[in-house]
Amino acid sequence: MKINGKPILALLPGAFLLMGVLCPTAQAQSVIDPTTTYTLATVLGSQAPPEAITVTTEVTELDNVYTYTYIVNNPAGDVILSGGSGPEDVGTFSLGFDTTQPGAYVANSMSGGQANLVLGNSGLTWVLAPAGGPSAVAPGFSSATLSFQSLDGPTLGNANATDNGDSPSPWASNPSGQQVPIPQLVPEPSTISLLAGFLLLLPFRSKIVKKT
Repeated sequence: MKINGKPILALLPGAFLLMGVLCPTAQAQSVIDPTTTYTLATVLGSQAPPEAITVTTEVTELDNVYTYTYIVNNPAGDVILSGGSGPEDVGTFSLGFDTTQPGAYVANSMSGGQANLVLGNSGLTWVLAPAGGPSAVAPGFSSATLSFQSLDGPTLGNANATDNGDSPSPWASNPSGQQVPIPQLVPEPSTISLLAGFLLLLPFRSKIVKKT
């Protein structure tokens, strides 16, 4: 008996299409901002170790969700400078951006700290614990990996860190340190519409000015 192969061949494209619908290809996680180390300067403006601390960061993306990770590194030999003595621990790490903007912060996505605080338009704060340790990050040690998720891709913004209670904020991006990756907030649709309307009116405004 002769079997006609043409109808079978005609069905193959449809079969492959159906397989694509039923078995979608998994999207690979992409590294948007590769592993980089930034320096938070002391309140005295020094970026030199061991008094300045560093923050190692990375930003990845999967299915349009961005994961931001940070590790706070306290150099060996860091000591209290503000009239004290002895080793200086790092107690908190904070990022400054408006978490209330749509998509800026994915709810309940913070991890890695002893306590994680969402501070509205003031950003995020982690109460630090060292990797494998009970509290704060002593000189010569690093924090556990701190992370959160956002629907916005990265730009550079301010971070700061405090010690374990001896001074208000001994390390910061501003004014002498380096900025770190934070979400680049996308303007709300109403703001975009207002700006677009303003740009459209510019040619007419220039004509009116010329006539007068």
